[in-house]
Amino acid sequence: MRLPDSSAPYSARVRFGRYLARRLRRAGLDSLAEAVLKATMPLRELGRAWEDADDAIQDALADRDGADDDLDGIAKNARANLAGRSADAAKKAPYSQIFPDGIAYYTAAPLDEEERRYGELSERIAEHLPKTDPVAKSAPKNIAKGLDDFKKATKALANARTAEALAATRLDVAEEAWERQMEKTYAALVDDHSRAAAEAFFPTRSSKSKGKKVAGEAGAHDGVAKTAS
Repeated sequence: MRLPDSSAPYSARVRFGRYLARRLRRAGLDSLAEAVLKATMPLRELGRAWEDADDAIQDALADRDGADDDLDGIAKNARANLAGRSADAAKKAPYSQIFPDGIAYYTAAPLDEEERRYGELSERIAEHLPKTDPVAKSAPKNIAKGLDDFKKATKALANARTAEALAATRLDVAEEAWERQMEKTYAALVDDHSRAAAEAFFPTRSSKSKGKKVAGEAGAHDGVAKTAS
């Protein structure tokens, strides 16, 4: 008996278990067939749940990156407005006070610095521009909204990744139980029949598919989702 490779997707185990259960049923070995199905069918449910968990990850990634892009757009618009007020506006206040390290300080901020740096941009605009200035009128409130969206998406992403990790662990546990049941079934068949007869109940080829925890196995899981961005 050769079980699917440890790196094979859960669907390979489901196919293997379904085949074995049917062979056992045809041979009148109903109790063994039921035990195999009992170990096999949860794999499909748990595997699909693991795949489905990626939906929330992709949604949160899109929301977070969209909020990031919105914030970058606000900073670029403010920069363009201030820099365009005179030929040398980008070399003096208030531009130099609001963008002392250049636009990239904000737009290229690491994700874990996003909130602090855009909060700083909002404060600099409020401090160095009069309230009647067009940039001061719009940018701080737009930054506040963008940061709120960014925070919510970041929290949703963390929660979604936790849910996916838990789903993956539940699938791992079920797969371990499944392998144990296959070994017990094989041993029972060897005890009651010859080794050659026992082997005949099992599929002759195991799945060569890779990527048990690399998404996309039975759908579109995680290709982008597992990016650590």
